Amino acid sequence: MDGNPKDSITVNNHSISYFQEGQGEPIVFVHGALADARMWQEHCKILSNEFRAISFTQRHFGNPGNPSEGPFGIDTHAADLEGLIEALDIGPVHLVGWSYGADVSLNAAIKAPKLIKSLYLYEPGYPGYIENNDMEEYRRDAETMFAEIFKTTAEGGLDTAVKLLIDGSGNQAGYFSQQPLKYRVQQLDNAYTLPLQLNQTEQTALNPSSLSGISIPVSVAYGSNTRQLFKTVSLVAGTLIPDTHPQEVSSATHMLPLEDPARFCQLVRERITNCCDQQPVA
Repeated sequence: MDGNPKDSITVNNHSISYFQEGQGEPIVFVHGALADARMWQEHCKILSNEFRAISFTQRHFGNPGNPSEGPFGIDTHAADLEGLIEALDIGPVHLVGWSYGADVSLNAAIKAPKLIKSLYLYEPGYPGYIENNDMEEYRRDAETMFAEIFKTTAEGGLDTAVKLLIDGSGNQAGYFSQQPLKYRVQQLDNAYTLPLQLNQTEQTALNPSSLSGISIPVSVAYGSNTRQLFKTVSLVAGTLIPDTHPQEVSSATHMLPLEDPARFCQLVRERITNCCDQQPVA
């Protein structure tokens, strides 16, 4: 993160790099696929006036061409997230997750709720708690988006697969090439993680029963212009988690956190303020 001190800490026998800026209650950002701590640079700056803003690079990410040792999956990354919060002694935290990072964050919230004060999920993508007609909707769009990505990745065309994934996530052909250079660089830097991302085998704690048992404040949001698969997962998650009402963000796609960091931070700020105001005083 340009201009900010970079630290590292050992968690579960793995060195995790992280950045922090500001003072106040801790807010931890969890990145999605083809990303690392750099994607949250502007967000941390924006929110550092109110929070101790922390971003970190998850295991395997952020080290071009050289994946880390150990498994890759939502359970592993959730365990690392829990370990990071405990190692930094900052819990309970406000947790913000995007895409795959939202899946990781939700899994961590189920397994270690005492570490989390509030949870903000923008467009989670894991379908493990989707059932019946909702799953059919998810599958149709997932096949449309991912068939060529799986094929290209298996053939070793990782840079092309990255572009296909970002085009699909942005819901627009050519979306990858229209992004600022800094985001394209980060995504291509993490191209080597795609085979790991697409071939996960870990079992997670994410199912209808576990989501229904969540008691911490949770906000789930999705863009009005997003793909059906992301919308479906978000709506189902927001329906299953108690006292949670999915928020549709106007004129937004899956890529909102990168497209408009200021707007995204305002959404996070509003939801944190709202959910904390509603918590009973001890």
